[in-house]
Amino acid sequence: MKMKLITAGNRFFITPFLLKRIKFYSVVAESVVDRSKARDLERLIQTRCKSGTLGLDEALGYFNSMIQMKPIPSIRALNCLFGALSKMKQYCTVVSMYKQLMGCAHFQPDVFTMNVVINCLCRLNRVDLGFSALAITLKHGLQPDACSLNPLLHGLCKNSSSLGEGVDMFQKMGGCACDEFTYAIIINGLCKAGKTSNVMEILEQSALISSHCKEDRMEEALSLFEMMTRKGIQPDVVTFTCLISAFCKSGKWEEAVQIFKNMIECGTLPNVCTFNAILDALCKEGKTSEALSLMEEMIHGGVKPDISTYNSLINGLCHSGQWRETTRLFDEMVGLGILPDTITLTALFDAFCKEGMTEEAHKAFEAAFQYGMEVSKITYNMLVNQYCLHGKTDKAKKVFNFMLLKGHVPDNASYTTLVNGYIKVKRIDEAVTLVKEMIQKGVMPDLETQKALGDFCPKMHISSAD
Repeated sequence: MKMKLITAGNRFFITPFLLKRIKFYSVVAESVVDRSKARDLERLIQTRCKSGTLGLDEALGYFNSMIQMKPIPSIRALNCLFGALSKMKQYCTVVSMYKQLMGCAHFQPDVFTMNVVINCLCRLNRVDLGFSALAITLKHGLQPDACSLNPLLHGLCKNSSSLGEGVDMFQKMGGCACDEFTYAIIINGLCKAGKTSNVMEILEQSALISSHCKEDRMEEALSLFEMMTRKGIQPDVVTFTCLISAFCKSGKWEEAVQIFKNMIECGTLPNVCTFNAILDALCKEGKTSEALSLMEEMIHGGVKPDISTYNSLINGLCHSGQWRETTRLFDEMVGLGILPDTITLTALFDAFCKEGMTEEAHKAFEAAFQYGMEVSKITYNMLVNQYCLHGKTDKAKKVFNFMLLKGHVPDNASYTTLVNGYIKVKRIDEAVTLVKEMIQKGVMPDLETQKALGDFCPKMHISSAD
């Protein structure tokens, strides 16, 4: 199968804010059988991977079937396959599959996908290629976590020649992606190299303060921080970021600002995690102007925003009704090659629905599918409700049908919303037909819906299918 390599200028998703709107309803009509087969294959793969009895040949067969489908199945199925093969120590196989998937136009990896690939490369002693995969992770606008960075850190720390690079990497992580394994890796590497004094410094500067912050023991964390500065120990970006993030999350804005000022005065440069903590706090307090100004300073200082940066700003702008600025930021984000995630599109969708901006909500809904994201039943119901509120029952029914096509089972809210929408526009025949359908499926209309139908159809008797 001939595949075309994805580049930054050849993104498979056409942002609805930049180009002409994609014809949603044509998607509903085409490839119904293929989609059904894709769903069946996804379920089979997930079941076989969980069974623990999946063999290599069987896994290769599933993969070959997946890449021949258009579009390819969801990233969850691929992740299951990658995870199972990684546990089988088939590291070369995972890397080979990933390279082949890079040529699929609709392939959009998530953090889990990239974590497995990074881990496999490091297991093959190709830490250099692992860092290349990390760069691709960032290029996709994904936020690396501890599982992304720990294999790389381990690869550097296990060799004395690259231990210094490992320590530098740990200090640059800024506490955002550290877990107990991160500290174990760096401490183990330093102990093996006989640098126990460095171990104590690492524990003082990072682990203890990070632990206090996570447990919301801010007084102890601040006391330890002050003790360090009195002893002449220069706090690093990890220490500062842990404190700033914790103060922001607990609503202690003044303390967070003071620590940030101290950080700048000490000559410690903030990283993207530091900025994100402050930006998120500003947006949650409704201070979007200050947040946007801080983002400009961040960019001028050479720190590149990531998906978390844009998510905080977009969410804040949506809540304050600044739609033009929201659109500008979304376009800017996609233009930089940072693809939106579920958080981005959910924020847009919810805000549009609350404001009654149905067409804009539908664009966000479409975007989720174009990015291969899973859409919940609640999201479908919200969009059906929006169309019904505006009397657009034909569009509401098409969204309802698409929900069925994607394998969701309608609940009482799904049916009732559409039935009431039909009643509102006096399309009683369709309402009655839908009520009969829901009763046959064991879903009973509520009393309000029954009363509304009874006003139009006095002779209609509603009872359960039993």
